[in-house]
Parts: sequence; structure tokens; C-alpha cells
Amino acid sequence: MPPSQKKGTEENLQFEEAIEKLESIIERMESEQIPLQELLKDYEEGTKLLKLCRDRIDGARQKVDKINKELTNGSVMLESLEDDGISSNEETDN
Repeated sequence: MPPSQKKGTEENLQFEEAIEKLESIIERMESEQIPLQELLKDYEEGTKLLKLCRDRIDGARQKVDKINKELTNGSVMLESLEDDGISSNEETDN
């Protein structure tokens, strides 16, 4: 597979798929006697997958931070259960 196709394929991996592949590579590297050339190839692929996972986590963290910032700025309003006419006393009486 040409390197450009492989890179595009890796970038399209879901986070869970990338973690699964990374775990598989780590297990193989730890448990098997593999030639140095294959070990280096696995190491290179593993580092790319690790970067991809870190990037995905950073992206998710940024989204969470943005949502939290919007909440604190009042852009997004959460409704309280008490605003729906249910008080804490009524909840315990039922």
C-alpha cells in the first residue's frame, strides 16, 4: 500500500480502532521474537497511532472546554428540575 493511502487510512480510524491496533502492536512487540526490521516497522506504526489517539483526545478535551465555557458564560442554559414545577419535597412524597 502506498504511504499516502496508508496515512489517509490511519487518519480515518476511529479512536477505538486506533487504540485496538496500538494494543495489538504492543502485545506483538512484547510477546513475540520478531526480526529487528519488523520491530522497527511496528514501532513506527505504533508511534503514528499514539499521535493520532493523542490528537483525538486533545480535540475532545477542547470541545468539552468550549462547552464548559459556554455554560459558565450563560450561552447555554440548563433547566433545573425545580423549574418544571417539581420541588424537592414533591419528589420525596411520591
